[in-house]
Amino acid sequence: MEALSAWFAGLRSGSANREVITVIGSGGKTSLIWLLAKTAALGGECRSVLVSPTTRMLVPPREAGLWDHFFEGPDRCQASAAPSTGWRAASGITLAGLVDTSAGKLKALPEAALAALVPGYDLVLLEGDGSRTLPLKAWADFEPVVPDYTGLTVGILPLWPLGRGVSEDLVHRLSLFTVLSGAAPGEVLNLDHLVRVITGRGNARGLFAAARGDRVLFFNQVEDEAGVDMARQMVSRLPPSFRSSLRAIIAGSVRQDRVFAL
Repeated sequence: MEALSAWFAGLRSGSANREVITVIGSGGKTSLIWLLAKTAALGGECRSVLVSPTTRMLVPPREAGLWDHFFEGPDRCQASAAPSTGWRAASGITLAGLVDTSAGKLKALPEAALAALVPGYDLVLLEGDGSRTLPLKAWADFEPVVPDYTGLTVGILPLWPLGRGVSEDLVHRLSLFTVLSGAAPGEVLNLDHLVRVITGRGNARGLFAAARGDRVLFFNQVEDEAGVDMARQMVSRLPPSFRSSLRAIIAGSVRQDRVFAL
């Protein structure tokens, strides 16, 4: 067992194409992004880190101490011009996006503006979709949004909903989820349902349908050996061809910053 943040640092080590990580799924995307941003910046692994949504994400208050700089788009920032060739970002963590005050969320920068920022940072962490803080979801045709310059796509899924009834209290986009998973509203969620969520079913988009670069499947909120056993059962149900398409499958806890070998 090792620290989750250290595991990701090791995965990225020596691989320039993994300097842009897009995190998708449900059950811990934002928490993982801030864990990786903090450990990379504070540990000296990266001089500069960019955090931004490609759709929307919650905005942490400045007093939370998660970010050092804020960039609210080229028309609202002192750096109004697009960065020139060779431009380098300020040290620390920069949060970038457009504030939606009515929703209390950060919206994506225009695609071209985000793409212009990316080369100036040592590490870029993007949140690629939303789940309305619910542990499970299905995907509409327009999500997740994973830029084509992404080097690593991390798909997150918690396992604790297994054994619970499928409902709007548990699932974002319930009608799509029932088609994707095969679980009717009220039906108890089982391993086979989640396998379909991960791999897709017919024309219903699975977790990695829009992934770019290397792919990591991360079972989050696994806090003990019982959770690890459940994750191993999940892995055994995944088709071999799908498993071989992934860079890695891990289980762990963002909250505890630890990862378990599967």
